[in-house]
Amino acid sequence: MKFKAICQCLVAVLTLLGMCFTSLAHADKLADVLKRGYLIVGTTGSSPPFGFKDEKGELQGFDVDMSRLIAKALFGDPQKVKFVLLGNEARWTALQTDQVDMVAQFATITPERLVRVGFTPRYFDTGMTVVVRKDSKIKSFADLDSADVTIATLTVPEQIDLVKRMAPNARVASFATVDQQFLALRSGRVQAFLVDLPIGMWYGATSPDARVIPGVYDGFQNYGIAYKLGELSWKQFLDGFVTDLTTGYSYVQYTVLYRKYFKINPPPQRDYKVMGAM
Repeated sequence: MKFKAICQCLVAVLTLLGMCFTSLAHADKLADVLKRGYLIVGTTGSSPPFGFKDEKGELQGFDVDMSRLIAKALFGDPQKVKFVLLGNEARWTALQTDQVDMVAQFATITPERLVRVGFTPRYFDTGMTVVVRKDSKIKSFADLDSADVTIATLTVPEQIDLVKRMAPNARVASFATVDQQFLALRSGRVQAFLVDLPIGMWYGATSPDARVIPGVYDGFQNYGIAYKLGELSWKQFLDGFVTDLTTGYSYVQYTVLYRKYFKINPPPQRDYKVMGAM
């Protein structure tokens, strides 16, 4: 009986170990991506300059091009990437259910989100601003705090909370995409829309009937590439890629990308000057 009990214990232990090793094997996202031969990225097609469709209907943007750089690092070919267009909340579900390998969608790193998904170090920092019609009487953030003003946000809890702090007397209307926010502004359904500063500047520069309220509201926020929790090898690759892109050997590529979409140089990658550098 004792021998039988020992054997049963050994079988149970070996079964448990086998399950652990199987789980670890399935958790090796980097190996899975390399074996597949292409990258699957969740992103947006309606939030210029990070992700949008040009006049030919082709997907462009800062996040899109950065994802192509990741594909090039993995496979030597920037075209070996498949893009999946996702809404704001759908991106987290897509990660958790392995519909995508990563999300590059101007995703702000927050403590609440870190419970659900992992993030790389920041690849972009910015703040929030507000866009209004060019003929609007709203000139400052203080002018938004009125019951006669409806402010459009994305369906993101953090944005809704921000509007309630910024303009407690204003009404809030939430939309799935930035272009829906802008259409609501144009139609008069809302009097303003809250948006990330680079996107607001894009609309202010490209739309003759829109302007940006001067300044940045409520400090700054950091964008990171999001990935599924528990994928250590994939995390190490993405973290290393972003760190190198924004502060290291590949900073030249980051500079070219930054200038392409924002027309200015990115923040310096070092707080000291390299001797002999221009």
